[in-house]
Amino acid sequence: LTFITSGIDGPLFSPTMKEYHKKDNVRGRIMLFNLEKPADGVRELMIVGNQFSYEDFAPHGISVLEEKGKIFLFVVVHRAEEDTVEKFEFLEKTLELKHLKTYKGTLVHLLNDVAATGPETFYTTDYGYYRNHVLHFLEQIIGLYYGHVLYYDGRDFIRVSEPTYMANGITLSKDGRHVYVVSSAGKKFIVYKPEANNRLTKINEVELDTFPDNPTIDPVTGDVLLGCHPIGFKITKHLNDPSTEIAASQVLMLHMDKSGTNVTGVTELLSDDLELYGSSSATLYKKRMLVGTVCHKMMYCEVNTL
Repeated sequence: LTFITSGIDGPLFSPTMKEYHKKDNVRGRIMLFNLEKPADGVRELMIVGNQFSYEDFAPHGISVLEEKGKIFLFVVVHRAEEDTVEKFEFLEKTLELKHLKTYKGTLVHLLNDVAATGPETFYTTDYGYYRNHVLHFLEQIIGLYYGHVLYYDGRDFIRVSEPTYMANGITLSKDGRHVYVVSSAGKKFIVYKPEANNRLTKINEVELDTFPDNPTIDPVTGDVLLGCHPIGFKITKHLNDPSTEIAASQVLMLHMDKSGTNVTGVTELLSDDLELYGSSSATLYKKRMLVGTVCHKMMYCEVNTL
């Protein structure tokens, strides 16, 4: 089962993008796709809970935690006035999400992705500082290192990494011993080791000739799938005006060594600029791959190159 967030929005997007959302009646949703039954397509999961509001609900990064026979989702949400991480329980019998908790804090500025480490703990990437379209664009173009990795320790958020240039996607290695972070504008894949106090020590940094977005883990091999944007200016134009501008898509597989710290090779699984615009993530199951985008559509593929 693959959980999918849809309807990304927030103060960092341009007025043109917001008009595109309004015209197409885009709204925040969380959906489900079964890679064993791809012909069934996606299904929206209804959210239940008295403390949850669909108003200005714009989900972004997502992490799944299986704990004592239950499945929990941690989701980054952009709202008009603040960013939060929301916790849900997946109710498989009714295909619903039960809202459990909202996490917020003074260190939170502009969140991007989340990686759960326990029922009440997680890492999340603070992508930048400014919650404003123009200032966020300048922050990215100038190359300001205002991003960080935050850790929620069950009580509050703490900064656990050095300043990072646009800290984007984040995930844990297969064995949970390392934290993988992507610097999208910096074109880097960064490997961290969590210390006893949950602070992160950088142990490797791999430069990529593409703009990586979100990493996911191959559950069998521990290799890393990256949704990427191979042509930077095209994805920038596409995110400014998705109705007229297109962007290329790319999915890379980073082959990791047994330690989970070094990249031993790279395989390009997808390169497309005709059907899929702005690939941001991918998930792999039994050589079946689902590729997501920022604001276009999804693509289901069968992978025969691995």
